[in-house]
Amino acid sequence: MMALSIIIPAYDEEKSIKETLEEVLTFCKNNLKEYQVIVVDDASADNTPAIAARYGEVTVMKNPVNIGYGGSIKKALSEARYEHVLIMDADGTYSVGEIKKLLPFVGDFDMVVGARQGRHYRGSLMKRFSRFLFYLLLKYVTGESIPDANSGLRIFKKSVVMKFTDDLCSGFSFTTTITIIMLSNQYLIKFIPIEYKKRIGKSKVRFVRDSLRTIQILLQNISYYNPIKAFLPFSAVSILAAEYFALRYVIADLDVYLLCAVIFSVSSMLFFAFGLMGHIIVTGKRNRS
Repeated sequence: MMALSIIIPAYDEEKSIKETLEEVLTFCKNNLKEYQVIVVDDASADNTPAIAARYGEVTVMKNPVNIGYGGSIKKALSEARYEHVLIMDADGTYSVGEIKKLLPFVGDFDMVVGARQGRHYRGSLMKRFSRFLFYLLLKYVTGESIPDANSGLRIFKKSVVMKFTDDLCSGFSFTTTITIIMLSNQYLIKFIPIEYKKRIGKSKVRFVRDSLRTIQILLQNISYYNPIKAFLPFSAVSILAAEYFALRYVIADLDVYLLCAVIFSVSSMLFFAFGLMGHIIVTGKRNRS
């Protein structure tokens, strides 16, 4: 049996917070040696904090203004007493029974993630298509197959995550960024399939807005942790353009095509050089730290 700090960010979750906390506390008493449950109320306009405060074993932290999902987790991390930290949502989408599937792997990995399954996770055809494209982009960035980058049910080592708090997103992309950062820094992550349930209450996620923010965060992390992969696509496109204009020059024998081929060839080398320099700088910083 292990010790675990459990962080539950909550924003207008009065319909589900009572059931969530009762299940969590029952799980803790039956499965953990020591535990700590922290609810971070992100300036809810309903009775979420009042309901959570009824449970004496639960620490309720209140944000005076809405600072976001990731911001709430980062705030609670400083209060976590134990090395292993579990985060889960308060909206009823995760059954506490699924936590048991993660526990056996905690000792061997730096983070264990519940990879969501089921019809409530799959969603609409548009969401599935967007998720597939995002999966391909993540695989390109990290070189790893990531079945679920932004699952809200995961256990990680506090000492590892605290190293990167300044780089972690304060919004819904917190989970995505910690996944990318830990993989980019060669930490061990295990993905365990779990069942994802129907949400209780109204979702706070806005598909278009949060998708754009996630892409922004992803590009920032590519630039910072794996810059050579940020420049490689530009280098590849430039070299293809150079080959195209070189072929046109051979066929048409026009100097303008030769000039374009030379310009794109130089551009390709420059993009690759920028990526290589970025990689050297990032690797040097990582080695010094």
